[in-house]
Amino acid sequence: MSLPHIAMALVISAIWGFSFVASKVGLDHFPPLFFTALRFLLVAILLSPFLRIIKGRMKPIFWIAITVGVFHFTFLYLGIFAAGGVTAVAITSQLIAPFSVILAVILLKETIGWRRILGIIMAFGGVMVLGFDPVIFNQLEGVILVAIAALFMSVGLILMRQIQNVRTMSMQAWIGAISALPLMLLSFSVESGQVESVMSMGWEALGALAFVVIVTTIIAHGGWYYLIQRYPIAVLTPFGLLAPIFGVAFGVMLFSEPITLRFVLGGVLTLAGVAIINLRTAKKSPGLANEPEV
Repeated sequence: MSLPHIAMALVISAIWGFSFVASKVGLDHFPPLFFTALRFLLVAILLSPFLRIIKGRMKPIFWIAITVGVFHFTFLYLGIFAAGGVTAVAITSQLIAPFSVILAVILLKETIGWRRILGIIMAFGGVMVLGFDPVIFNQLEGVILVAIAALFMSVGLILMRQIQNVRTMSMQAWIGAISALPLMLLSFSVESGQVESVMSMGWEALGALAFVVIVTTIIAHGGWYYLIQRYPIAVLTPFGLLAPIFGVAFGVMLFSEPITLRFVLGGVLTLAGVAIINLRTAKKSPGLANEPEV
């Protein structure tokens, strides 16, 4: 990779890591479901030029939008809200990789070798170690919700593998357009204070919302798509693994979240397992890449 592209990949990883922080700040002000709905409404508006009917692919795009936009992000933001922190959430979100492999074996009848099986065991084992950390135990509800979010994202990735020739921005635009209304209806059915949260929105809440919409969704994902057009996935995978590390670092620096030896052990075990899975998957299927979703 050229130095400018290495710098670009590092910046994208830092953006995805900081997205955990921005999401927490936003969720401290907005009701969780309403924040999710606002994100996708604004994404749909900003990416409206990409909202073009793609013949023969709209049905799978619809189900991808429901799985990723409605279910994944609902559980992800509820998890961040329940956890009250970002460090454990950032690590747990990496369960997307082992869930994706497991679902590929079950649904697509793919075969996997002992290395990816080891990676799956390490990834889930690392999260279990996190769960028994006395500090993280207080965030256990959030960790469980984020694990469920990872499962839904893995389903979405399996669905994405079934369709071709749908560009990243088009997919993001349709996910936003399809998800916004059901999320908004769900929010107004079970939450309160939506109007008040908008009327009292300060620069921090506005900045958090703008970050996840513009910087994370449009700039980072667009930049990642630019890179995967130019480099093998195996080359880019290590940069994607930096996102949770950045997320943990930002959580410690900005929110003074405690780091224990058990947390470090669990985090290293999880990320090592995910690294094995992603690198082996990239070698087997060089055209595929998992983007962090925050």
